[in-house]
Amino acid sequence: MGNSKKEYLFHLLIIMTGIFFFIPFLGNAYLFDWDELNFAEAAREMLVTGNFLQVQIDFRPFFEKPPLFFWLQALSMSLFGVGEFAARFVNALAGILTLLAVYRIGKKIFDRTFGLLWAGAFLGSFLPHLFFKSGIIDPVFNLFIFLGIYFIFTSEKTEKSKSLVGPLALAGAFLGLATLTKGPVAILVASLCMVVYWIMLRFRPYLSWKGVIACAAACAAVSLAWYGAETLTHGPGFVTEFVKYQMRLLTTGDAGHGRPFWFHFVVLLFGCFPASFLAVRAFRPSRADPDAQKRFTRWMLVLFWVVLILFSIVKTKTVLYSSLCYFPVTFLAAYHLHAVLTGKFTWNRWLTVSLAVFGLTVAVVIAAFPVVMMHTKWLIPHVTDRFAQECLTYPGHWSYGETAVGLGYAAAVVAAVILVTRKKFGAGFAVLILASALCLQAAMILFVPKVENYAGAGPVRFYKSLQGKDVYAKSLFKSYADLFYTKKLAGGNPNGSDVEWLLNGAIDKPAYLVCRIDKAPQYRKMPQLKEIKAEYGFVYFMREKVPAMFAP
Repeated sequence: MGNSKKEYLFHLLIIMTGIFFFIPFLGNAYLFDWDELNFAEAAREMLVTGNFLQVQIDFRPFFEKPPLFFWLQALSMSLFGVGEFAARFVNALAGILTLLAVYRIGKKIFDRTFGLLWAGAFLGSFLPHLFFKSGIIDPVFNLFIFLGIYFIFTSEKTEKSKSLVGPLALAGAFLGLATLTKGPVAILVASLCMVVYWIMLRFRPYLSWKGVIACAAACAAVSLAWYGAETLTHGPGFVTEFVKYQMRLLTTGDAGHGRPFWFHFVVLLFGCFPASFLAVRAFRPSRADPDAQKRFTRWMLVLFWVVLILFSIVKTKTVLYSSLCYFPVTFLAAYHLHAVLTGKFTWNRWLTVSLAVFGLTVAVVIAAFPVVMMHTKWLIPHVTDRFAQECLTYPGHWSYGETAVGLGYAAAVVAAVILVTRKKFGAGFAVLILASALCLQAAMILFVPKVENYAGAGPVRFYKSLQGKDVYAKSLFKSYADLFYTKKLAGGNPNGSDVEWLLNGAIDKPAYLVCRIDKAPQYRKMPQLKEIKAEYGFVYFMREKVPAMFAP
């Protein structure tokens, strides 16, 4: 078989693997508050209004995000219909492209085995895998930044080549796309990486000035295609508010996301299993590597530490913010595995033990989860939060058969450990990576649709029942479900989103309101509200239209 045909088959294998793991059952669960629903609603409102220049939520300007990701979601919704599948399809596609990108880059710099290991590490690690089944911005944002960093690497001046302008311009274009996806933090991250890398080279110039200018110009041209058009069309209001929002994220713990400095260290170590455990030893790579491998490894280490330290310093901390580290973490895992397979590194027993202990712990938790959910009466007395207690009263339909997901994963971890102990490293790594991916797939199919019944599916079903009715619908807590699942239309009474007006004003049509049970007493005291039902942590109210004669 010719090399080109063989390479085509490897590409096809990666694409089909990505399709198998990332696309099926995307619409199997409702969108989750806040981020998934927030972003999907912005895309839906673009389709409703036909206004693709401005991002809106509740048909009012939304200053927190630029529009590229919402354009992609809106395109997906125009193809597949407004719903969960379309909202998540963009990231499933980004997942397939990510697997292809790391495979091709790994093969080019190292060899085909390395590329396959890198793609496998991405596919078979917990959080990196799950992100591609979500409707959040970060998988697309991270891919653009990573490609920007890669093309900066390819333009680097070495002893054998001059700094190239073309790849730097391409890097700038990808960073511009990242800026249009989530904001200028993409430029900040890339700039810090370039400076830190320069310091590591002891201030030896590694990029040409022409290339740096081309990079900046390409980035500006791509990002200003929207930022400039928005400013010219609607004035500087969006950009001004957007900058204020970004500064607030850096300096305050926004939206309840202020967490300790070490938060991202823990998230990456345990959330990126097994890649994170496999990556630890590669933080001290071999000095005997060829120049290109040595330089790219240095770039990945720089990217890891810049992202980790930067987002550990900023006040706002969520799991999403360190997700760009998934690229260097999975790269370092592939580096370690490749070094073991090629004889550069010897396998350490401590790693066998740590993989076995943590992998089996995860397996036990997964196996025990359906059993616990079958007997939530055991759990409720130990929960102090009233809302959580009520949510756990939902009569979920769990079975002992679902423990097979965890038990199967435990068997696979044991099999992988035995293979590694017998020095069958390739087979051991393949079993561990594939088992992790299959375990995540099974959990998403079997567990997530049931878990959502405890976490907010009730209000979603209620809002869906109001679709097409001439009523107001409002959550009395922070949520975007009332907008997305009632398919709210533009126009109407401008007071329709004002909670105070809905509660006490002269409303011109019936209003339906939902609150959490721990907040219900204050609303039950209001004689104008009729309680419809209370179940599983939520209380549902209705307020009748106020007759015109009583309107002010």
